[in-house]
Amino acid sequence: MEARLRGALQAAPGLLPRGSRVLVAFSGGSDSLALLHLLRALGESWPLKLSAAHFDHGLQPDSAAWAARAAELCRRADVPCDVGRAAGLAGGPAEWRAARYAFLAEARRRAGADRVALAHQRDDHAETVLLNLLRGPGFRGLAGIPARRGAFVRPLLGFAREELRGYLRATGREWVNDPANRNPRYRRARVRYSLLPALAGREPSLRRQLAELGRNALVAEGGLEAGARRILATAGYRDGAGEAQIARPVLLGYDRAARGRVLRHVARNMGFLVSRRGTRVGASFIDTGKSGRGVDIAAGLRVEREFDRIHVRRAREVPPDRHFELDRTRARQPGRERVRLGGSYYEVRWGALEGTERCATALELDGVRFPIRVRGPQPGDRIRTPAGSRKVAKLLMERRVPSSDRSAVPVVVDADRRVLWVAGHSKAAVEPADPGGAWFAIGFTERRDRHDERCGT
Repeated sequence: MEARLRGALQAAPGLLPRGSRVLVAFSGGSDSLALLHLLRALGESWPLKLSAAHFDHGLQPDSAAWAARAAELCRRADVPCDVGRAAGLAGGPAEWRAARYAFLAEARRRAGADRVALAHQRDDHAETVLLNLLRGPGFRGLAGIPARRGAFVRPLLGFAREELRGYLRATGREWVNDPANRNPRYRRARVRYSLLPALAGREPSLRRQLAELGRNALVAEGGLEAGARRILATAGYRDGAGEAQIARPVLLGYDRAARGRVLRHVARNMGFLVSRRGTRVGASFIDTGKSGRGVDIAAGLRVEREFDRIHVRRAREVPPDRHFELDRTRARQPGRERVRLGGSYYEVRWGALEGTERCATALELDGVRFPIRVRGPQPGDRIRTPAGSRKVAKLLMERRVPSSDRSAVPVVVDADRRVLWVAGHSKAAVEPADPGGAWFAIGFTERRDRHDERCGT
């Protein structure tokens, strides 16, 4: 195992250079435990200065004990461990991941590390490819987990989970099992423990094939990105001061798919991610848009035409969102709070409303899991209506909400991230726990800092 890892590092010398300071993201599970000991075992043949960091999400009753156990495992390995704990972490897996990576970035700074080594392995990679495949991605999504993204590296992508556990068993080491990993509430858990085993029962090489698909998609994505750079080089691409300029006649020599990729490439260079719809809108505008006009392709990013030049510009600086959480105790008493979504400000009111709200609804206290949260739409949001489950993004599109305005639509979710209300557009069909239970009203008054429209009727 050590020889294989050393060979992988030799083949990709930028992954973990000899003598570099490496912070191991250490959960105490089998993968991170194997990573820690494999890197230690490289010894003088591939010297590294190791430290570790463990993040306690605080989501499980025994998480503090697991954190202590992780720190003890590192102490036995003679590796210092930086332990952090979340303070009132809310939301779902995306928010937890963001908090974890923020902690690891700060722990890396404290340790003076050159790299943060993550323990994702081949099975994780296959699961990610399959998850992304179910979402219908392009080549970038099919590429799965990258071996390196900035200072974060993944040296174990060539190893299977059972290989790593076999290594630990052979060396007499025990790892921590997190029961949350098996919670069917989470999509990855359903893929890992239900869908993939069912598929692999008929196709034993499925995991290896998915990993190979990811590698091939990464190669294809690299080729297409290189093509986009060549197009830009011949189109007089210039960027700076929050905008980019491209010669329109050159772009018209390529099909809309190529123009869309060029737009996404330029947008990423400016710090934006553009959706499929935004890509189609921008590529079509390059073809048919009139001089002096423009279209929004993402919140804060606009494509405009000026004679034979295409400009990609930041629409304007949008301040970060400020969300709001309401627990059960506060919900029983009238109140108000200010939130900011997509550059627009709202006053959230609950309990006894004043009649001046632009949109309001009623929710049953015992019908939802508190705390409830007011935020903007997020990828994957769905709302269950009397007509069935619908994507929030599709709902807003059908309601003709401009794409540049959608980030400012208030969405009310419960503790399970279940969408209860898309303010002014649709309320979820939630079965009341107690038909005679207590209800409370919630409403919004929008202050038109950004939009001409109110939040709905």
